Amino acid sequence: MSWDVVVKCSHKECGEALPEINHSSHPGHLLKLFSRETYSCSLCGESRFLFGYSCSICNFKLDLDCARRAAPLPILSKPSVHEHPLELCPSSKFVGDAIDCKVCGYLGFYCTVKYMCVQCNLFFHIECVTFFPEAYHTSHPKHSLKYLLCEAAAPSYADKKCILCGNELGKPIHHCDVCNFSICTRCMRNPPPLGVVSLTTHDHQLHLVPRHIEFTCDACGTTGERSPYFCLQCNFMIHRECIGLPRVININRHNHRISYTPSLGQGKWKCGVCRKEVNGFYGAYTCAKCPTFAVHARCATRNDVWDMVEREGTPEEEEVAPYEVIDDTTIKHFSHDHNLRINKDGEILQESILCGACAFQICSEPFYSCEQCSSEPSCL
Repeated sequence: MSWDVVVKCSHKECGEALPEINHSSHPGHLLKLFSRETYSCSLCGESRFLFGYSCSICNFKLDLDCARRAAPLPILSKPSVHEHPLELCPSSKFVGDAIDCKVCGYLGFYCTVKYMCVQCNLFFHIECVTFFPEAYHTSHPKHSLKYLLCEAAAPSYADKKCILCGNELGKPIHHCDVCNFSICTRCMRNPPPLGVVSLTTHDHQLHLVPRHIEFTCDACGTTGERSPYFCLQCNFMIHRECIGLPRVININRHNHRISYTPSLGQGKWKCGVCRKEVNGFYGAYTCAKCPTFAVHARCATRNDVWDMVEREGTPEEEEVAPYEVIDDTTIKHFSHDHNLRINKDGEILQESILCGACAFQICSEPFYSCEQCSSEPSCL
């Protein structure tokens, strides 16, 4: 993407950014607006491109987001993470080997502004003093989880994915050293329910098992490796994302609605989407009008297959038959005003006579024709 394309559109706040500002995170010097540069924000440590503020005297840079937010307090008189007051200061004030954040233990300087305890010669990342250093989580009540500013602060043996949602862990993370239990900030703030009831996929209440465990999901038939929901009564396990599978849906690979069933039963089934085998002992979708049609639960609910609408409770449009049977030899077809009578005598018509429905030549096979007009015969 070219620079010209980028600058043609901007947030209102970004477009109205002041050319110079004073910021409490860098007192004493003016910060001037600059552009077209890749840099790391000295306050939050994030890599940025294009606009930002910089100090012409010091190597201090501030992104627009940090510049707009309320500046960190110069002094924290009663911080929750330390017994002494903490002073906001640049890295140039640090002495000795005090390079580890007291809260998260992360090594190295990823930002140049931190809180420091002058008495103890310790420093704290700004984010670490604004978040509880340790907190309990509903999915891990046995021990508190430590707040670690980035994945690198966790032990080398720690999992690289959130044990609850399976997403890659970025920064920050929440970790238990005793149990090697790590979760992302999203799951920390919005914990999954410990118990759920799903009328679609199971009859009983399901309970979260927040741990590494290999299993086969009874709802979709695929494997999982972490935090399933479990029914003790039935020995039933299910992916978290499969709990809310729709009951009745339309897909673009079949003419009728299909419904979720917890088991197809014994037999040979082939998926109507991917054409691979469907294990009949796990959940899948099937058609009430086509007994041999089946689809994997995951295939049926793909974004490019399903229209994302739950059809349960909505009446299905009735199929209208293309013709009405009058008697054994006569039908009334929607495409013609008169009745059509079947000819089974094996009569060979002229080579130029084509079927009025499929447009192929009619040879000696049975065909329908109208006795009242000269309409073209049909091989309906």
